[in-house]
Amino acid sequence: MATNSANDLFPGRRKILLHGILICLSLAFLVPIIWMLITSLKANSQVFTWPPIFIPNPALWGNYPQALKVSNFGRYFFNTVFLSFWVILGNLVSCSLVAYGFSRIEWKGRDVVFIIVLSTLILPDQVTLVPLFIIFRKLNLVGGGYKGYLPLILPAWFGRAYFIFMMRQFFLGIPKELSDAARIDGCSDLGILWRIILPLSKPAMIAVSLFTLIGTWSDFLGPLVYIREPAYYTISVGLSNFQNRYMTQWNQLMAAAAMMTVPVLVVFIFAQKQFVQGISMTGLK
Repeated sequence: MATNSANDLFPGRRKILLHGILICLSLAFLVPIIWMLITSLKANSQVFTWPPIFIPNPALWGNYPQALKVSNFGRYFFNTVFLSFWVILGNLVSCSLVAYGFSRIEWKGRDVVFIIVLSTLILPDQVTLVPLFIIFRKLNLVGGGYKGYLPLILPAWFGRAYFIFMMRQFFLGIPKELSDAARIDGCSDLGILWRIILPLSKPAMIAVSLFTLIGTWSDFLGPLVYIREPAYYTISVGLSNFQNRYMTQWNQLMAAAAMMTVPVLVVFIFAQKQFVQGISMTGLK
């Protein structure tokens, strides 16, 4: 009783404590980003000095235009946006179709097939990299230019198990009466998906798009294996230009990494409400 009375007298005490813990944890996650920004403004000779320099003096803002010049950042940025667009589109189209089949259509063996699809999550991408490379090479889909993007784009058009699961769980939360009413009016399953399910599933679609964007934007191994010409590198691979056998320009590398991070942060800031809604509402049923 005494404890309850104390809590009644200080209703905001627990909330303040919770917010304090969350702020401390957020600062811990921000340390690498802050250190990246600090390093991007240092001279290269100051990067590994001890004790470390926390406030660059002088601050070398010229590292940013120099990084743009050395890394051909504009070209790599365009390549990454181009690749991300087609991968996001492929995931949205394929995963929504498969998720609709698993959630709204009754057919024999549906749950067994769904479990088999989910079981592919235990296979990391590194395990399937070599077999996929052999398959794409035999199909003559590995080559120079934009042809090197095909092995990175095509798998997205055949569905990803995690995104299929996310969208299926979201579709299950949409009342079935809406689909039944549309079917009575003569609407096909594709019509129901396009006119009813997808417009109500914008939070889930935004969540899938953001996950795909982050994965594609930061992917290093895939573009390194399949893209053969430097002019078609993505940002993550293009950053390796700052490293050579004798010296690494860490300050310019951090400047380029900061510019690489900004677009994803901006997209997340503007879409975070729908993103959180899509995650929180997944699996309510």
